[in-house]
Amino acid sequence: MPTTPTRRKRRLGQLLERLRLDAGLNLRDAAELLRVREPTASRYETGQIRPGWPALQALLGLYGADEAKRAEAAVLWEDAGEPATRVVTPAGSSRAFRAFLRAEAEADTERALSPLVVPGLLQTVAYARAINASGRQFHVSERTERYVTARMNRQVRLTEANPLKLHALIDEAVIRRVIGDTSVMIDQLNHLVQMGKHDNVTIQVVAFRAGAYATMEGAFMIIGYAADDLPVVFVEDAAGGVWVENENDVGQFAAMFDEVTDLALTPEDSAALIASGVRDLEKRK
Repeated sequence: MPTTPTRRKRRLGQLLERLRLDAGLNLRDAAELLRVREPTASRYETGQIRPGWPALQALLGLYGADEAKRAEAAVLWEDAGEPATRVVTPAGSSRAFRAFLRAEAEADTERALSPLVVPGLLQTVAYARAINASGRQFHVSERTERYVTARMNRQVRLTEANPLKLHALIDEAVIRRVIGDTSVMIDQLNHLVQMGKHDNVTIQVVAFRAGAYATMEGAFMIIGYAADDLPVVFVEDAAGGVWVENENDVGQFAAMFDEVTDLALTPEDSAALIASGVRDLEKRK
């Protein structure tokens, strides 16, 4: 039985958990009814496993669900049966990073703050290759192309029928540091200008004159969904990254992102600054 958690399964699981708690029951009660082990009953609620239809009906009966909740559960159960979005993950990537890629594939919005490099969704092939080739301490050079391919596959989200809405905040240092060589960097900056013209992509640069701001030391992404699911935060690091899911903590990251947004240049002024970076680089050629 597949155990890949998805947002659709989690939404069904959250409903089952609420109904169980409202009924004053614990997981042992559910497990005994279904004649399964308690960890299996738990996986129904965490979105690891979609219960079979008979198991779902048995749980709804145990919890005393009314007709409205039964109808809601039926819709969520059908939804949860949709296959998970296929995500290509490079061999050796951390479990947290693989989970991030799955979450991003199902997301409706992403807010990314990147003080060091161009966000992965906006990188060119050559730029991504140069970044990954430099990380020899964390993966062997033979895997560089796998990482690059995985990164390029992610970018389909920005141009598909129902595209991801991306709001990227990048430090001015990102557009000033030459990654690869001058030609690679010129192509990357031109790509940023072009991507910023898409209706679903907003790019803002935090100029040097803005001074210090929160989280300058690392990147993070706020993953959001159109449904009533709470957003989650992925804090990126060299080893892969960590998840922040506590509602209050996520709220702090969101407030932090809003503060940096106010500090950053407008999208129009950001595009002009990036274009000026292209002109500066062209003078060096």
